[in-house]
Amino acid sequence: MDLTEKSYRNEDFVEVDLRELRLDGVTFTECDFDGATLAGIHTSKVTFDRCTFVNAELYRSEHRTSSFTGCTFDRTAWHSSVLDGCRLTGSTFTDCRMVPITITDCDLTLTSFAGEKLAGTDLSGIRLREANLTGANLKGCNLSGADLTSARTGRTDLRESDLRGARSDAALWVSAQLAGAIIDLDQALLFAGAHGLVLKPPEDPTVGR
Repeated sequence: MDLTEKSYRNEDFVEVDLRELRLDGVTFTECDFDGATLAGIHTSKVTFDRCTFVNAELYRSEHRTSSFTGCTFDRTAWHSSVLDGCRLTGSTFTDCRMVPITITDCDLTLTSFAGEKLAGTDLSGIRLREANLTGANLKGCNLSGADLTSARTGRTDLRESDLRGARSDAALWVSAQLAGAIIDLDQALLFAGAHGLVLKPPEDPTVGR
């Protein structure tokens, strides 16, 4: 199937086969891609606004400076895909197959990955402000330099992850699973404060003699 228009609104692409398609500068608004085969597609500067992808196949796809804003991904296959310089603001991922996946220089603000598995993914420097990571498996992820400000991290598995330089609220240090996580000195102080610990220098045994 060829897509010759530059803009589509409220279109039905249910179970359409678009595999290996190359798209540049196209806009899809409130379109339905449920059951569609999008494996191996390449997008550049493409916008998907409030579209739905239920049981869709996006594996081995590549997306450069494209946007998926307010989209719904339910049981969608994303594995072996590339997201580079993309915006996924406000999108929701539910029971999706995500790994392995390459995500670089992306804005995932307000995106929901609640309960999703992204273990071992490189998310360094990624914007995850106000993202919903509740119950997500981020074990072993590289989150160095990431922005986790106001992210929801209840029961988030951050074990063995690299958090050095990441920005976050105090809630992360008490709500997430952190065993074996790598943190920097400033974060160690935040962790101590979040757990009510009081840091004091050792007393000088010679004082008072």
